[in-house]
Amino acid sequence: MGLAIAGGVGSSPGALVSTTPPGPERLVRAYGLGSSSRQPVFSLANGDDVAITTGPAGSCLVRTLAGRDAGETCAAGAGIAEGKGITVTDECGSASRHLMEITGLAPAGTATVLLRSTDGAGQTTVVVDGAFRFDGTNPQPGSPYPAGVEWLREGGRTVGSASLPVEGGRFCLPAD
Repeated sequence: MGLAIAGGVGSSPGALVSTTPPGPERLVRAYGLGSSSRQPVFSLANGDDVAITTGPAGSCLVRTLAGRDAGETCAAGAGIAEGKGITVTDECGSASRHLMEITGLAPAGTATVLLRSTDGAGQTTVVVDGAFRFDGTNPQPGSPYPAGVEWLREGGRTVGSASLPVEGGRFCLPAD
C-alpha cells in the first residue's frame, strides 16, 4: 500500500524549513514546537492517530502510525485561513481500502468545517482543539471529488473558505 499526500505549510515555509536541521518533526521544530506539547485530537479510519501542537509561531498536526511519525502539516494564522494547514491523504495500491483522509487546522473561532465537492454537495464536521477531519474513500473516475472547505462559526455563519490541495482526477484509482 502506498500513500499519496498533498498538503501545505504556512507562510514562508521555505525560510522556516531551510534553517531547521533535517530529521524527525522538521516542520514541528521549524515552528518552534516540540513533541511534549502534542495533544491527541482524533484517530483516523486508516489507523493513524493525529495530535495537534500549538505555539506562538503557528500550529502543527502530527500523524503517527504504530507509534512512528507518519506526517506533519504546519501553518500560522493567515496560512491556516488560506487552507495551508490541510492535508489530503489517499491510499493507493491493490492491497489498500482506498481510504481518503482529509485533516487540517481550522482558523481560530471556527466551530465546524463544511467540505464542498465539485458537484456542490457538502458535509460538515466539528472542529476539535483547532483541528478537523473527514474520513472517506477515493472518488471513482469521473465522480465528484472534494475541492474546498468553508470555515463556519457557531450558528453556521461562514467566515472564510479555502481550496483543498488536490487536482481533479489525481486520486488513486481502484484496481481493475
